[in-house]
Amino acid sequence: MIKQTLASQNSLPADVQPLPRNPGETNVQWLPRAYQNLVLGDSSQWSFVVLAGGKDVASFRLRVAQSHLRGDMLPSYWSDCALLNVDQGDFSAASFFNLPLFQPAHASYAPTRNGLIELPLAQLPNQKDFPNLALLAIPVAQEKILESLAAYQKARVSYDAVENILPWLAFVWGAGNASNPLMQNIGFPSAMMLNQIFSANGFDLAPGVNACLSAPETFWSGVKHWQEFYSNTQENGLLPKARFVIDHMYDIDEH
Repeated sequence: MIKQTLASQNSLPADVQPLPRNPGETNVQWLPRAYQNLVLGDSSQWSFVVLAGGKDVASFRLRVAQSHLRGDMLPSYWSDCALLNVDQGDFSAASFFNLPLFQPAHASYAPTRNGLIELPLAQLPNQKDFPNLALLAIPVAQEKILESLAAYQKARVSYDAVENILPWLAFVWGAGNASNPLMQNIGFPSAMMLNQIFSANGFDLAPGVNACLSAPETFWSGVKHWQEFYSNTQENGLLPKARFVIDHMYDIDEH
């Protein structure tokens, strides 16, 4: 288990709520509904992080790897994370940014973009492949986050995100003697990227954990258990919110 600072809050915060899917509702349809359900007021003051949990072999390995960040040692609900780019609630042109382990063949040479890709929201995997989904509303202006993201994409000289992808890919594939990267203080690529750009804007997505251990699970823990910390550190008085749907857990029986 990885050592962390223990949070003082155990109960689910009032504005971190489950939002079950409607019958037949896809992930692409669920996200706008979750956005509206957050009731944000001035949406220009917020940015959005998506957590997703798959159930294929690669997702299984990623979810189990993050069990070391959980006190109960159970697999995480989440296997990936991304920055959602949405303009004033208009999802017609929405997109998401992340650092995929499996770099797309059609994209330009990965080092020239520091591994970062942008995809239209329509390419978000469906609910059958990714049954777990969460939308985190983070009280930092999206405009500032996108500016930091653009700088990050060109900053491979100062931070080599591509290097972070390789040990995780080796672990997922079981290549050689590759071990859990978290046990080597190597955070999940997309989570490392997100934590860095939010930190540059004064917001810690993963309080209580070494920044090198950023992962979808640490973001989930942040919104669930660190609201008191945020209430003491947020100058604008706004606290993170979340809506989530968890339709897949691994069947583990201790009896």
